[in-house]
Amino acid sequence: MTTSSSVHAPAALSLRRVGKQYTVDNQPLPVLDRISLDLKRGEFLSIVGASGCGKSTLLRLVAGLDSAFDGEILIDGRPVAGPGAERGMVFQDHRLFPWLTIAGNVALGLDSLDLHARERDARVAAMLELVGLPAFATAYPHQLSGGMAQRAAIARALVSEPDILLMDEPFGALDSLTRVYLQEELLRIWSQRQVTVIVVTHDVEEAVYLSDTVAVMAPRPGRIVGATTVDLPRPRDRADPRFGELKSAILGQLRR
Repeated sequence: MTTSSSVHAPAALSLRRVGKQYTVDNQPLPVLDRISLDLKRGEFLSIVGASGCGKSTLLRLVAGLDSAFDGEILIDGRPVAGPGAERGMVFQDHRLFPWLTIAGNVALGLDSLDLHARERDARVAAMLELVGLPAFATAYPHQLSGGMAQRAAIARALVSEPDILLMDEPFGALDSLTRVYLQEELLRIWSQRQVTVIVVTHDVEEAVYLSDTVAVMAPRPGRIVGATTVDLPRPRDRADPRFGELKSAILGQLRR
């Protein structure tokens, strides 16, 4: 991640002085302040910060779910104009429709694409295989564990073959063992798909384990106050002293 625009080929994702404010009691309430960054294709970025610092708001802007903001958001040099198939979104809760099978839920990610039924079925099957759920294609969400449901949500986000995967606290509601397992699964999928990933998380250890870069946001208004490159080899060892040093340094930025 860099914090200014490159003079070379367009970045996979560029934010240029992005700002956002709401109006409360007829007074402006700044939420995001002049956020600028560039992400290379295939880069993995985590954003950490206290609750209310604007992390999720920033992710919604990149996803195209909110068009009222200042500055520019560019994908491959083109301005974002609403949601698009080149971006997939995963939320903290899986948001699967209970009346649809798992295959039916994953297929919803293809609704914006004009595909024949055979190709839709093939893509859904491939995604379920990727996340380890081929045996649950005809199951319903209530028949899955929380971790399995979140894997189905990841499959739904990836089925359109997006260039960018946006994840808002994707493992926050899971127990610690399931969370660690899904972190490893996410890295496996990222390695296979070479998708650009932005994860919003409160968990600094998770950020260090997953990411190429960890950006720290400060609140009121939300702004990036630090970016740490994680140059540890993968797979990463959480017991490595260097891992602990990076975690401590990022926690120090958060405390300040």
